[in-house]
Amino acid sequence: MIEAAPAVYLGGGELLDGFTDVQQFINGTAGRTEISVSGVAAATQKLAIEEADDVKGASVDVGVIVFDDEWQVQSVTWAARYRADKLSVTRQDTSRTITLSMGSDDTGRSSAPQAYWTHADQQRRSPGDMIFDHVSGINSGTSRPFGTNG
Repeated sequence: MIEAAPAVYLGGGELLDGFTDVQQFINGTAGRTEISVSGVAAATQKLAIEEADDVKGASVDVGVIVFDDEWQVQSVTWAARYRADKLSVTRQDTSRTITLSMGSDDTGRSSAPQAYWTHADQQRRSPGDMIFDHVSGINSGTSRPFGTNG
């Protein structure tokens, strides 16, 4: 596109180091990473502050986009999908930075529905199953033998 008059374009700033390598986790630990962009405009900073709560839980797709000579999208290769956790804004002197903290879907801190292993919970799931019959006697610092002599 040819500009008829001089134009000023405002960019999103500089993508800061700190975006870790994207890793594929299969039967492993959950991944976490952050993306930071510096040099953002005051209006963008204000929007980030106002909308920070709405970002939590949003899907974040990370990938590589290849453009042609006219900046038309040629191909997209997706590398990872994350879940946004927290959007934060910092300002140092005249530089503004927005940071998005995100993790894979397995980084939540909530317990799974089957995480409570008590006798009563097991009876609700499987009446008559005695696998967790002695759980109430196990405390921090206590060991209990298992098996026929336990």
